Formats: sequence, structure tokens, C-alpha cells
Amino acid sequence: MTGNSPPQTGNTEARVTRTVTHPRKAIKHLVSKQVSGCLTVGDPQDPQVSWQVFLRAGKLTYATSVTGKTERLQCLIRTIQPNLAQLEFSDSENEYPQLCRWWHGQGLPMSKLRQLLMRLSLEALVHVLALPETEIEFSKGSKVDPVLMETPLSEIPAPLWQMALQWQQWRKQLPSPFVHLYLPDQQQVRFRAGCHRCPVPVRSAHEPDQLIQATASIFRKQLSLYQISNLLKVSVQTLVAWVQPFLNEGILVTQIEAPPAASSDPPAKAGKSPTPNKPEVRPLIACIDDSKTIQKQVRGILSLSGYEVLGITEPAQALTALVRQKPAAILMDVNMPDIDGYELCSMLRQSRQLREIPIIMLTGRDGILDRIRAKTLGVNFYLTKPFHPEHLVESIGKVLQNNPVDV
Repeated sequence: MTGNSPPQTGNTEARVTRTVTHPRKAIKHLVSKQVSGCLTVGDPQDPQVSWQVFLRAGKLTYATSVTGKTERLQCLIRTIQPNLAQLEFSDSENEYPQLCRWWHGQGLPMSKLRQLLMRLSLEALVHVLALPETEIEFSKGSKVDPVLMETPLSEIPAPLWQMALQWQQWRKQLPSPFVHLYLPDQQQVRFRAGCHRCPVPVRSAHEPDQLIQATASIFRKQLSLYQISNLLKVSVQTLVAWVQPFLNEGILVTQIEAPPAASSDPPAKAGKSPTPNKPEVRPLIACIDDSKTIQKQVRGILSLSGYEVLGITEPAQALTALVRQKPAAILMDVNMPDIDGYELCSMLRQSRQLREIPIIMLTGRDGILDRIRAKTLGVNFYLTKPFHPEHLVESIGKVLQNNPVDV
């Protein structure tokens, strides 16, 4: 057991396997097999950041960060359980037994401890799900002790998916909550002007100028998002949403590591990290739907799951685009202008170049006659709206693997 991991017992026969894949796929596989162990997931944009997900019989028992425990726990516990704010954490010690011992010593309700462990775990799980394809290690047999909660993960809750999708977008500028933000001296004036346009999201009795000055001093300390959030007493999500325009305008800059205290050099931007040697190959999925809302939803879900998405809103132009791009699978609505889904499906099945591509009907129609008609035309999977993100990803996985379909 390492000093940076939660308590693990019974690991003498643990078997470690390593692979490179999407964390969501790895979790889904382990949950389906109902295995027990610890999944360690690295961040490809920051080799210093990694996360751990503990499972027992396919259920979540705990999730945490491997490094940066102090800043993360101080930030989260302040909002979840303020009465634990006086607890001191260390990156070299396990927080799990520390929390359990403290809770037991205070004689507090076990339900509250379970609630704390659950919220800490779900926050970590969000960041794991937001990661792209990366290096993953699974240690079979590793566990937390005692096990105080078990959360089924057979279907990732929709709110968790939405938060993960949001973080996936934020990762373009802010790889993780451990990234450090810095306000250069030459940007002080622009920062103050920006704060007048976008007020600091903090409740304070101070005058606006005093609050802006205090906030500027925090950003000049080159702290992580967790640390800044803790000092400003706002959630990390609120902080990240607020700093977006400052990042876009170059007023605030990011850096992966905290610089040495004596260093006066400007920080390196996170976006300058070296690109991987091996480009990621992502299957292309076409989505034919005239609804921009559905297009955006599908793109977000599938991008997070390791797919590229070709959005087509004009069904009349679909054949040309599909022949040119040759997607791995096609999502298609039934109710569309000019050409409906059934007619377009028939045309695809008659095309020599496109007839073998799997088709998934993504529609609001749920009648038995609609399903029969779809099956007759060669549809591989029938998914009704509104759909759960997990079901959409699962249906694509099935048709790409030639598994039994459901129409």
C-alpha cells in the first residue's frame, strides 16, 4: 500500500493489469464482470495527476485522487461537512481511515459519514469520466477497509454524465482542478477591468474594489483551482465558469506545476504540453437529425466515450456526406423534413457503398409497428427519445461488435 492511496487490505494476491483505453469503457467492463479491485487512471495532460476508483463486485466503494489530497479535501470538505474543516490532511497519509477514525471518535451518525464518502467519490468519478483515452492500471483484489458504501455503476447517473461532459469542455483550457492559475503583473489593469464587467462570484461585505484587489492577490499566488476555490469559498465549478473570459483574453494563464517559490519566470501555459507520439484513432459515428439540441447532446456523449461525430442536419445531403466520410455507424431520426428516416434507411440499404454500415434509429416513436417497419428495412438498433447516455453508447458498442441487436 502506498502512502498516496486509500487503505488497501488483502492485496497479497493482487494481480495488476495495464492497458490504454477510455476510463468509461474500462469502468463499464469491470462493472459488467462484477470484479473487485482498484482502477488507477492517469491524466494524459498532466503526468502528476491520477485518480483511483475502488470497486467491490462491480460496485463503487470509494474514489479519490492519488496526489494533491490536501488541497482537494480541504476544498470539498469545507462545502460538504464544514464541521470537519479543522481536520488537517497530508498528501503522504491516507484520508479514508483518518475520516473513519475521526468520525468514530466524535460519535457522529454513520449515515453522515457515508454521505461524505459518497460525495467525495462522485466528485472524483466525474474527473475520471471526463478523461480521454489514457493509461489505466487495474489491481485485482485491492480494496478499502472498512467498506461503508456500495454504489451501483451499471448505469452512470445522467447528472454525473452532464458534469463530466462539462469538464471535458473545460479541459481544453483547464486540464483538471489541480491546474494552477496565475495573474501576471502586466495583466493587473485588465484583470480589474474584467472584474467590473464580470463581478467576482463571492458574497462579501467589502467594497467591490477591495474584493477585486483581494482576488487579484489570490491569483498572483499561483494556486490550484482547488486552493483558489477554497480561499474564495465558492465551488470549483463556479470558479471555472467565472474565469473562462479571463483565460480567453489571456489575462489569466495556466500552468501544470506550481513554480518554485523563488522563481520569477512567467508560467508555462498548459496548452503548450507536448503532443502524444501516437495519434488517437476514434471511430466516426454519423448523426442524422434536424434537431440542433439532439446533435449537441449526441456529440457531447459520444465525444466523451471516444468517438468522432459527423453531424448531418439536412437528410437530403446525407448520402453524399456518408459516402465521402464512411462512418462506422449511423444514428438516424425518423421524423425529418424532405426525407423521413425510413425512406433514407431504405436508400442506404440499396447503396453498394453504404449498405453494410450499422443503423441505429434514434426516435420518439415507440410503437410496435414502427419497430417492425424499422427491422424490415434493416435497422440494427432502435432507441427511443429521451434516451439515457449509457444506453446510446451501449447500442453503438453492440452494433460495432456485431452483438445481438434490439429492434
